Amino acid sequence: MTTATIIWLIIGVIIIIMLGLAARGWVRVYNKFQYWITRAQRKFADIDVVMQQRLDNIHALAQIVKKYDIHEYKTLKDVIEARSRWSKDADLNEKVKMASEVENNYLKLQAIFEKYPNLKADKMHVSLLEKDSNIERNLRKTRLEYNRVAQQYNERTRKFPRNIVARVHSFKELDYLTFEGQETFAPKEIFDDES
Repeated sequence: MTTATIIWLIIGVIIIIMLGLAARGWVRVYNKFQYWITRAQRKFADIDVVMQQRLDNIHALAQIVKKYDIHEYKTLKDVIEARSRWSKDADLNEKVKMASEVENNYLKLQAIFEKYPNLKADKMHVSLLEKDSNIERNLRKTRLEYNRVAQQYNERTRKFPRNIVARVHSFKELDYLTFEGQETFAPKEIFDDES
């Protein structure tokens, strides 16, 4: 073997080693993205359970409004449509938008109860309000947990060189879950990354 051949062989081995290390790093970053997106989906599954309780409450409230024959058709229609659109098949960002829609419709329905004193005094409404405080507490807790995970995931999608892996594999940023009339989680903390 000539020295030129040996040099090319050494260069080839070095290139193969570097490509192997780069591929290993790429796979590691990809797997971390999978970890964080799975974590976000698990956190949203908790929200899904609470939102199902909220939807059941909304349906019961809508039935009370119908019983009193109050002509707030638009609000009732919005409530029923939001309830029917709730689906487990949508992607995470769509579910976040639907959850916000459900909450906004819930607030509209509550406004109807404020407007009609007889309706507000209905025994079923009073019992649903008691149940609602637990739902509200659980929703606040699960929403904050989801938003923290979404923040950590989103930070990973923005940072170089991870953002390259994110773009190549279509890892898009997650929407934060915010509801009108509730305090929102504004990401302030910078979490330590584990690669």
